[in-house]
Amino acid sequence: MKALHQIRSIYKKELKDKVFRLLLIFILLPAFSFSNDGVPFRKGKVKHRLSIGVIKSFYQNHPEHTINTKGKLGFSASYQSEIAMGGKSNFLIGLEYQSTGLLFNGYYKKPGYTYLFDRSYSYLHEIRFQEVQLPISIKITLNSEKEHSYSPYFIGGVGARYIFSSYSIISSDSTGRTVYDAKDNIDFENQRLMKGLNAYFHAGLGLQYNVKNSTRAVYFELKYKYGISRFHYDGNEQSNDLNIRDGHFIFIVGCRL
Repeated sequence: MKALHQIRSIYKKELKDKVFRLLLIFILLPAFSFSNDGVPFRKGKVKHRLSIGVIKSFYQNHPEHTINTKGKLGFSASYQSEIAMGGKSNFLIGLEYQSTGLLFNGYYKKPGYTYLFDRSYSYLHEIRFQEVQLPISIKITLNSEKEHSYSPYFIGGVGARYIFSSYSIISSDSTGRTVYDAKDNIDFENQRLMKGLNAYFHAGLGLQYNVKNSTRAVYFELKYKYGISRFHYDGNEQSNDLNIRDGHFIFIVGCRL
């Protein structure tokens, strides 16, 4: 059994390494596959986008086991390659870091603790997630970036998400005592390939200020992300068993180089 466990651990580590290498290939490929010389707005031109964002999160928790579920303020940072597709459409792919969290009142079951469904919800749970994401998007502008100083646009697509870190604090409302304060093992209700890996949809609106005679720009976006699978939270040593739906509004400020 010990040997089997070691083999599984080695396999999981190798799979994680392969996934990260694949993500890097997806991100770096556009920069090496298209020339940046020539006409600035021609088809195939690659531009580079850097951004930061503030996140307002929304969560749907188990209505019989929790109350007062609230999202904590989050933030994000990203790099994306923007590839001209011709006309007013561009293709975007990149890498994004996202930190979000939530808190709620619920139960707590562990050896030495009672677990009565008396609707007292006497334990406060605070959770923080850190993810790396691979967004894939189509951007459609409503006018010509070359001919206008400002360009409104739509953006949307899908993305892969991987939870690489999570942290939980569980405390008693009645005594104020912290019963758990450590790294957690949060994953998804439904997941494939590896633990903590899933996908999401995203869509939003943007406004871009275009620097004259250049592909450089400053932009603002309001984007919504919706997770395809719910989070699975089991607390401390299976003290809880909750599936939590998440959605996020993100206000983004960025520049295109």
